[in-house]
Amino acid sequence: MFFTDNFKKFWKKNKSSKNFDKDLKFITEVFIKSSSYDFVSKQWQKLNINDYKTIKEHGLTKYGSKISTHYFTFAEFQDEHLENLLSKKFDQKKIKLNSNIFKKQKEFNYKYSINYNILCLLLFEKLKKSKVFNKLKLLKDNTFLDSEYPFIRIENHNITTDKIVSLFDYEYINNFKSLKKKLKVMEIGAGAGRVAECLLSINNKLKYTICDIPPSIFISYKRLKKSFPKKKIKLLIDENNQEKLVKNLKNNDISFILPHQLDLIKDFYFDISLAIDCLHEMDKKTINSYFNSISKNSKYFYFSIWQKTKNWDSKSFLKKTERLDFNKGDYLIPEKWKKTFKKKLVFPSNQIALGYKVK
Repeated sequence: MFFTDNFKKFWKKNKSSKNFDKDLKFITEVFIKSSSYDFVSKQWQKLNINDYKTIKEHGLTKYGSKISTHYFTFAEFQDEHLENLLSKKFDQKKIKLNSNIFKKQKEFNYKYSINYNILCLLLFEKLKKSKVFNKLKLLKDNTFLDSEYPFIRIENHNITTDKIVSLFDYEYINNFKSLKKKLKVMEIGAGAGRVAECLLSINNKLKYTICDIPPSIFISYKRLKKSFPKKKIKLLIDENNQEKLVKNLKNNDISFILPHQLDLIKDFYFDISLAIDCLHEMDKKTINSYFNSISKNSKYFYFSIWQKTKNWDSKSFLKKTERLDFNKGDYLIPEKWKKTFKKKLVFPSNQIALGYKVK
């Protein structure tokens, strides 16, 4: 556990910094003393140290320009990422461009800026043809554009990749399991909270629980408090009494828990659980742990993953990668789960979305 030890050493050395928010200090202290610490893959131990260094220096003021590329901001991409986004129709299409497409984004060089801007334009054109385009106006600029997040202006809309992709995520999830009702939703690995904010902006009646690790859980906590100031939002990461935890989940609009607490929630409490663009960054042992918990606490489960990838630094010191190939059975889906949804994503095109009926 070479890299795991490094994070604890880093935190011990830096935790007294005045630049760390009191909530981040509380979250991190609880986290490193809990069994959730073992849920973190070695690649994320490394990334988290880098993100803490950024937060130490800048707070969250530079999340969008310095940290977001560890989540879903693409400044570079390959052909396989674009196959479902581009089509023959795009070859013939002429666009009347009302956009600052050549904008240089903060902390991005010109190459990354142009790459990102073009991706925003392609995603926007694709969204215009979808059933969820009219939901774009519901997503708030004060959070989606916060902290130097890269964006461009297209047809009087402020566009980020997070905005568009979150709406596509909403469309996929809603096609699998309707999100129009008052549902209890749990999201694993919510990152900066883009999907949570999108879903809650469209359906204000959802009861939402985020299960994550720091600094992500801190970032999404701050974001959702800013986006929904009237909602009851609470950190429950230090609650280990089963009865009290479930009671708090019922009373809050948005709750935050650590991974090990999932085992305290049973009886298919959640109507649907989500894991978007995160399982492929975990080792198989951790994925199986999540699957076991979901088998007890969720009625439906939706997740999106790279069809084939390698989780670097996930195994022993001598064998540093672990293959994760869905088609070769590397995700040990419980036999009792019934697959009812499968779709290739618009972007990245080499990701797939899957939906299972658990109960």
